[in-house]
Amino acid sequence: MPLLLLPYLVRVLGTEKFGIVMLAQSLCLFLTVVVDFGFSLSGTREISLCRNNKTKMSQIFIAIMFIKSALIVVAFFLLFAVVMAFDRFSVDYEVYFLSFGIVIGQAIFPVWFFQGIEKMKFITIVNLLAKVIFTILVIIFVKSSVDYKQVPIYNSLGFIISGLLGFIVSVRYISFTTPSFKLTYQLLKDTSPLFVANFASMLYTSSNVLILGFFSNNALVGIYSSMEKLIIAIKNSYTPLYQALFPWLSQQSDQKKIEGIKKIRPFVLGLGMLITLIILLFAKQILEIIYHDILITEYSLVLKILSFVAIFSGLNMLYVGLYFPATKNYKLKMRIQAYGGILNIILALIFVNLFDIYGVSISVLLTELFLLILGFYYFNKLIKN
Repeated sequence: MPLLLLPYLVRVLGTEKFGIVMLAQSLCLFLTVVVDFGFSLSGTREISLCRNNKTKMSQIFIAIMFIKSALIVVAFFLLFAVVMAFDRFSVDYEVYFLSFGIVIGQAIFPVWFFQGIEKMKFITIVNLLAKVIFTILVIIFVKSSVDYKQVPIYNSLGFIISGLLGFIVSVRYISFTTPSFKLTYQLLKDTSPLFVANFASMLYTSSNVLILGFFSNNALVGIYSSMEKLIIAIKNSYTPLYQALFPWLSQQSDQKKIEGIKKIRPFVLGLGMLITLIILLFAKQILEIIYHDILITEYSLVLKILSFVAIFSGLNMLYVGLYFPATKNYKLKMRIQAYGGILNIILALIFVNLFDIYGVSISVLLTELFLLILGFYYFNKLIKN
């Protein structure tokens, strides 16, 4: 639904106002990583291993939700500090603060819990509800570029409602108990490498919009964001598969885990190659049909460059996002994504000054390829051992 809504937003808001909304959204996506802290993986794993022990499962659930509540406060102060420190953000401070509802909604929706108990239908239903609410409200009330501040309001509202519903449903499966300080500390300690890894991951997924925002204008940010959203939608097509497999894979023997990854790999490679080929052949036509904007269509080369992410990202997520966490190699995942995040920042800062919007696209492509090479190398190294 957000993908279908993109053309409407670009046409109604214009590339400049659309760029402002996307810039605020990118900043809030960084903050969702702070609040998630890596529990989307570690929480899923811990719940899946003790789902037949209601007392232990309840303690883990409440400990994680307590940590997330504290991190919401930390995230808001970080947002306030960043927005007030830079004129680039403070000029539209309302958009940034109104977008913070995304962070709150993501924090209170225990996706990791439902994945752990393998009740995926709740995630599907609640996420669908959030997208429906956002889509309907935007179509009804956002009619011109002057309404751009309403977009983050409706987006936040959708996330918060879905988060509350998800939380209410989840408490049916637990009993309220006080977790020990030792358990809470252990969860923080074990998950901290995942937090670093996820934050590093955001450096090569969301930082590019921010970097482009600093070194160019809102119109170019809007153009890049419109294409990045298409690529993110493609990357997200792998996510439900990996999310569904993760709790099952975590419980398998080492040999079964390796066999599982090898069986999935040809399918992921084939799908990625097909998507890339379609974009390379029909990039202009795709942009014309979706956005019907001459300025965006003129930059079709950006979409062609980003199309290879469909191959590289799908495969590196198989290793880094699925296999390494399932085998509890959190620190390895952290190192690989940290290397990728640092490389992307360096490349983006260099290339944005040389090639503008194309430079940012090239940095994304090279980073995804780098992550695939590292993921493949360490996967083979681990299975030999």
